[in-house]
Amino acid sequence: MLYETKKFSTESIGRQSSLSDDKKIVYAHMPTYPKYILSQETIDYLKKPTFDIWHWEPNEMLSLLEHMYHELGLVHEFNMNPVTLKRWLLCVQASYRNNPFHNFRHCFCVTQMMYGMIHLCNLQEKISKFDLGLLITACVCHDLDHPGYNNAYQINAKTELAIRYNDQSPLENHHAAVCFQILSQPECNIFSNVSEADFLRIRVGIIALILATDMARHAEILEKFKHNVDQFDWNNDEHITSVETSKYPLDS
Repeated sequence: MLYETKKFSTESIGRQSSLSDDKKIVYAHMPTYPKYILSQETIDYLKKPTFDIWHWEPNEMLSLLEHMYHELGLVHEFNMNPVTLKRWLLCVQASYRNNPFHNFRHCFCVTQMMYGMIHLCNLQEKISKFDLGLLITACVCHDLDHPGYNNAYQINAKTELAIRYNDQSPLENHHAAVCFQILSQPECNIFSNVSEADFLRIRVGIIALILATDMARHAEILEKFKHNVDQFDWNNDEHITSVETSKYPLDS
């Protein structure tokens, strides 16, 4: 159960009807969302893969996503400004279209399942908080501005996205581009306090994870993971990457 402690702002949010790499979200009048106090029951339930995503309103999902960043220690790890985290989540929410499936609830569903798997598998004891931050952030951003039609349609219809990305995972490339378009805005950059070298690691990692959501690559990614299973080494970056990318069938 969530308990609301602050009323929703009446300010409206502006948004481009269709984002592209050279368009930006208008957030000058970004609303706030209610501040909720999460019950212990909700906190415990959120960590389970059996969590029911259908019982929550959009503002509640925003609060639950915010809680994940705090609970996993990501706010501290990346020295995030908590206000910027809220604003970034609102920008992300505004960048999901009102599709029947690839919408903000789907974003929350995938992120919560990853959060549940992190706790179920004790991944916080096996991989760094830095990598956990990449995983969770990639989940949040993995379908940004999804137009509602799959890659096969984009390629066959010769859409702008297919032409821009040369028929190579056009949707996933677009989602990653919109992710960093949002982060390029100082008011929404949750990674603004990391070093230039760490931001490059963040960018490379998140792009790789989002591109791994293209189901056309699933067999290839799963084969790499299976190859590493018998001699798996948690200190091997390549092995860690194979675990992280193989989890993305959650998106199918």
